[in-house]
Amino acid sequence: MKVKNISLAWITTAHLAQAKEFFRDDLGLDVSCDTEDMGWLEFSTPSKEGMMLGVAQMKAEEMHKPGQNAVLTFTVENIEEAKQELESRGVTFVGAICEVPGHVKLASFLDKDKNMFQLVEDLSQS
Repeated sequence: MKVKNISLAWITTAHLAQAKEFFRDDLGLDVSCDTEDMGWLEFSTPSKEGMMLGVAQMKAEEMHKPGQNAVLTFTVENIEEAKQELESRGVTFVGAICEVPGHVKLASFLDKDKNMFQLVEDLSQS
């Protein structure tokens, strides 16, 4: 597996609309993706340089709660191959690969301290 880049870190929020106002209005970040109907926002700097910030609406089944964890994502070429390789090394994954058609595939995994991370395959570049 070869990590292409680290491009996004995301957090959960109990109130998506309030988070949108905070990051957009208070911090001056640009809203680069707004899918409130799916419970997801992405922010970037006005220059579009550096990493992006993702904000997810908390769901009852999520193991991470607001204020407890940011999720760092690792972009890979092929998520299925990367997941299989990491599993062969003993890495624990949480749930199945999730796909947002035309956008991304996501696979959540844990480090030894139970911090959550995600593999991401960008489908919009295909």
